[in-house]
Amino acid sequence: MVCVHYGPHGERLIRRGVQLSEIIGAPLFVLNVDSSDIDEYNQSKEMYMTVWKRLADEAGAEFIIRKREGRKTTDIIVEVAEMNEVTQIVIGQSAQTRWQELTKRNFVNELIGKMKMMDLHVVAVQRMRAGLEETHEEGVIAYLVKNGDEYQLSDEPKGEYSLKGKFFHELHTEFENGLFRIEQEDGKARYLHICDGTLTDTL
Repeated sequence: MVCVHYGPHGERLIRRGVQLSEIIGAPLFVLNVDSSDIDEYNQSKEMYMTVWKRLADEAGAEFIIRKREGRKTTDIIVEVAEMNEVTQIVIGQSAQTRWQELTKRNFVNELIGKMKMMDLHVVAVQRMRAGLEETHEEGVIAYLVKNGDEYQLSDEPKGEYSLKGKFFHELHTEFENGLFRIEQEDGKARYLHICDGTLTDTL
């Protein structure tokens, strides 16, 4: 099963999944975990989806879309894999530099911890240099929205409490990981870790 998000590496991951499927003689599934709102339209997303569906059809694969709806992407990946008796999972992830090891939580380790009787294939998409400007996209205005006991990333304020800041999306990853910068009362910036769209640090 190949897991794809919205980015330029989905095609490569699907082609790698096709090769693996042919080698082991198993059916191929392509999974997209959609974190967007139901009514949200994104032209780039639709473009990627069209290409992925075409590649899946050409390979005889089943294309699966699951809404995240506040759940962890790792939970959905494992759930879909177990439902379809998948034994091999393919994801894309950039090679980690020392800076990345210090500034992010490891999505791969979290996924491995939830997998049972499955093998994980991590396809390196690009090696990056140290430094925030080299490892993350340019910051965009975003919000941390309180949802139960968690704070989740949003592009607009929602609910009773929303914290405004800048979100720096990690480059070359298929997941909603990165750093959320807030300005403290003393004027200093604080960077909070975001993993799979959810705050993992304590405010």
